[in-house]
Amino acid sequence: MSRFNTSKVLVKTAPTALDPGVPIAPPAVSAAPSPVARSPLILDPAPSDVSLMQRVGFGLFCVLMLSGFANEFAMRAFHVKAYVSTVSWVLLPLLLALSGNLLRGLRDITGRLWFLFLAWIVLAVPFSVWKGGSVTLLLNYLPHGWILLFYCSSFLISFRHCRRFLYFVIASNFTLLLDCFLFGAVNDGRFDIPNSIFFTNANDLALQLLIAITQFMYLLYQRQVWKQAAGAIGILIALIYLLRTGSRGAFLATLILVLVCIAIGRNRTRLLIIGVPVAIAALVLVPSSAFHRLSLIALAPETITIGESTDIGAVASQVQRMALFRQSLTYALTHPLFGVGPGQFAVAAFGDAEKTGTRANWLGTHNSYTQVASECGIPAFILYVSVIGIALVSSFRIFRRTSRWAEHADLNAMAFCYFCATLAYAIATFFFHIAYSSYLPGLAGMVLALRLCTSPRLWSSRPQ
Repeated sequence: MSRFNTSKVLVKTAPTALDPGVPIAPPAVSAAPSPVARSPLILDPAPSDVSLMQRVGFGLFCVLMLSGFANEFAMRAFHVKAYVSTVSWVLLPLLLALSGNLLRGLRDITGRLWFLFLAWIVLAVPFSVWKGGSVTLLLNYLPHGWILLFYCSSFLISFRHCRRFLYFVIASNFTLLLDCFLFGAVNDGRFDIPNSIFFTNANDLALQLLIAITQFMYLLYQRQVWKQAAGAIGILIALIYLLRTGSRGAFLATLILVLVCIAIGRNRTRLLIIGVPVAIAALVLVPSSAFHRLSLIALAPETITIGESTDIGAVASQVQRMALFRQSLTYALTHPLFGVGPGQFAVAAFGDAEKTGTRANWLGTHNSYTQVASECGIPAFILYVSVIGIALVSSFRIFRRTSRWAEHADLNAMAFCYFCATLAYAIATFFFHIAYSSYLPGLAGMVLALRLCTSPRLWSSRPQ
């Protein structure tokens, strides 16, 4: 079990009870803090958690963050994959098993809920309208998505690991911006990356850019000016590309994120000084047609006057989304325990349409929450939402309770960025059906790693 680091610089007594909504007051110090002095709020990794396989696994996990784009650029330049990600996906499960930390994630309620989520998906497979399709989805989701949460909990065993890993994630986001610059194009009024392995869909690209923005924010809180400048440039470029995608769900999430940063963000003056010019520059550089499409989100379809050809697709998409939403709710209510089968909403909808002699498009739910509820049942939906809720609440508590600790400004900034990233995912996925992707296990896994390497005084509802 992890233990506290008892630095002599700190006073020996600490508060025994804390109000969850009140930041922890910093302790008195008898001398200037030593560069190596640490707070009892950050836990040392347990000796049993540290091993050679853990260190190798951490390094390979960091490489994995960049490997996808290595494949992307290799395919475009040499028409062959770099196979870095393939090697990573093969070796990481082995390193996870040999690290001694295989079950570390189950020490926390987040890991236990995530394990139960998978268990319920497995239980839902025999009740699927197409069992073969559900098995195929599960075999892909387990090693490429679901397990990421346990990679985080097993390889990121200290705050130092969390910080280094975040820098690798930020580096991968800069690579994404390069990919957009080199290969991005506007198709039917929306920006995407043609022939990309990952981002041929504008909505998928918009969500990744939005989460990248929340991670670039971490650089704004660093002391080095060059890091702040890099963060501001990254946010500006990502915001421009995001708005050009015309993704209304991502745009709505961005607006809410801006309001949250203004309302509760630390160093609001710095955020405004950097954020206002960035926003103005984005407004100037983004085509007016993109803003016109985004404005349609606030209007009812029947009230929209078709002014240009792109409006037809936008309005049709909005009407279609509402119909799919209602149908997914119907499946959730008529199949409350196990749904129609993991990944099989489109199959069930097509089958029902054939029975009535009507035509149905092969489409998903366009909502990750109703996707889980309709395909895997209400219990899976509760588990899914619970993991998101715990990630949101615990990252927010860490942010609030470290707000007065100057020596923990880095932890405070990381928790705030994790909170913003999870909030962006939670809002945007009302409009995207990506419940079986790597987004949630990656985001929740980073929050879980932060929970495991910090004192429960920071994130528990009843801190001791």
